[in-house]
Amino acid sequence: MSACNLISADHCDQWMNALESCGLYDTYHLPEYHQLAEIQGEGQPFLFFFQNAEDSAALPLLIRKISDVPGLEDCPLFDATSVYGYPGVVTNVENNSMHAEAFRHQFQAALLNVFHEKKIIAFFTRQNPLFSTSWLFQGMGEILAMGRTIAIDLEHSMHEQEKGMTKGHRYDIRKARESGVTSYDDNNFERLDDFISIYNETMQRNDALEYYFFPDSYYGELIKSLGQKIKLFVAEKDGELISASLFLLTDKIIQYHLSGSPAEYLKLSGAKVILDEVRHWGTNHGYKWLHLGGGLGSAEDSLFRFKAGFSKSRFSFEVIRAILEPQIYTKLVSQKNRWMELNGFAKKSDNYFPAYRAPFIKKS
Repeated sequence: MSACNLISADHCDQWMNALESCGLYDTYHLPEYHQLAEIQGEGQPFLFFFQNAEDSAALPLLIRKISDVPGLEDCPLFDATSVYGYPGVVTNVENNSMHAEAFRHQFQAALLNVFHEKKIIAFFTRQNPLFSTSWLFQGMGEILAMGRTIAIDLEHSMHEQEKGMTKGHRYDIRKARESGVTSYDDNNFERLDDFISIYNETMQRNDALEYYFFPDSYYGELIKSLGQKIKLFVAEKDGELISASLFLLTDKIIQYHLSGSPAEYLKLSGAKVILDEVRHWGTNHGYKWLHLGGGLGSAEDSLFRFKAGFSKSRFSFEVIRAILEPQIYTKLVSQKNRWMELNGFAKKSDNYFPAYRAPFIKKS
């Protein structure tokens, strides 16, 4: 006997009960985090929950009206995507278990039925690198490996953790602390405005995509939504803020969510001292992982190399994308392309999914 349910983020208790039945989950799966995405206009959040007699799986979604896309205002259909970060499907079923294949088929059939009922013609989700659950989508759309992420295993001893760090990182942290750099948990978020400023400066300096920028209101809403599940750690020297980072906390996982450092203070290694401080804090508070993520756009760039200096543990970051109604999808892409041509616009990227939502700019 099996059943599925589409749970609104307004029903937080029901949403959380579903997640709990699947085992380990992350901040990016929480109803509060999805409610924030709805406030930001990213879509209507739901948790797809499937279970049979013994096993269960849950997939958080943002359902969006295609009629919100310029040029497609007359479209009565929808697509589904995921929130910023590392959400994806969670399940208590192991891929190598005897009934994994049967469960996968049941899960997909139920999900596709919901997509059909909700008139969803395309689907995209970012998977959580720590969970290895992409096998549930085998045979349904594309599973794309985007790059690698790094995490520190906080269940290892401090000595083992430090052995996983590069000599350069250990040296920089020791010298920074000796020079007077300190880091602490800004419990009351007194430096939040400073953090927002230096985060934006950091993203601009690194030529980050618009995806990595947030309105100022986002941060206050994030803190309001998550409460004790979010922390701001800062690094200072001689009273000056030299780095700051937001961390998200859930059960056994700490996520390195957002971080920034002013250009003039980069050589002081404030960001390294913060991560060293959080590594100690997380270990002492019983967390399993401090997940650092990867590089900008999943590239193995300078940001990736900075994070890689803290741990040898690597994880694969994957995304799932599926075109559920190919003929309709192709028609929408053509309609959007005609609209751009008529109005003098050009796509910024040919790799965006779904293609009819690709960002565009005015032709010069």
